[in-house]
Amino acid sequence: MAVPGPAEIIRAVYGCWCLALGRPGAIDLFDRSEAGFFRSFFAAALALPAFVLSDVVNGGAAWLDGGLLDWVSYALRYAIYWLVFPLVACIIAEKIGALDRILDLLVPYNWVTLPFGYLFCALTVIRAGEGPVADLAESLSVFVWVGLLFLMYRWARQLLGVSALMAFGFVLADEMVSLVSYLLLESVAASM
Repeated sequence: MAVPGPAEIIRAVYGCWCLALGRPGAIDLFDRSEAGFFRSFFAAALALPAFVLSDVVNGGAAWLDGGLLDWVSYALRYAIYWLVFPLVACIIAEKIGALDRILDLLVPYNWVTLPFGYLFCALTVIRAGEGPVADLAESLSVFVWVGLLFLMYRWARQLLGVSALMAFGFVLADEMVSLVSYLLLESVAASM
C-alpha cells in the first residue's frame, strides 16, 4: 500500500470541506478507487497525535507508563477502532444494494477524521482548564459532535443514495460499533 502524498492529503481534506458545504463535484476531489480507499486509512496515522494527546489530557493514557505490551495493546485497539466500522458499513451496503457506492462514503469518512480529530483534541485541551472558556469548550464539543453526526448522515444519504432512515442507520451503526468496540477493547486491555 502506497502512502498518499501531500497533494492527495490536502486535496482530500479540502474535499471534506467542499463536501460539507455541498459543493457540486466535491466527491471528485477524492480518490475513490480501491487503492485510494486503502490510502485513506493513512488519516489514522496523521490523526494519531491528536488522539494520543486527547487521551493524555483526559487521563486515559495509562499505557504510556506501561511496557511494550501496553503500547502494542493501544496500537491494536486504535487499528481495530479504525477498521470495524468500514467492515460493518460494507456488510450493510451489500445487504441494501449499495456496495458499488460504499467507497464514495468511506473514503471521505476516513479523511474527515483528520480535521475533526484535531478540532476535538483542541477542545479537549481547552476543556481541561477552568473557567468560562473551559465551559464554552465543553459546550462546543457537543455541538461539534452533533455537527459531525449530521454531516455523516447527510453524506450517507447523498453519496449512497439511500433513504433518510437508512442514512440514520449508517450513523447509528457507526456510533454503536465504535462504542461497543471501544468498551470491549478497553475491558480486554484492562484485564491484561
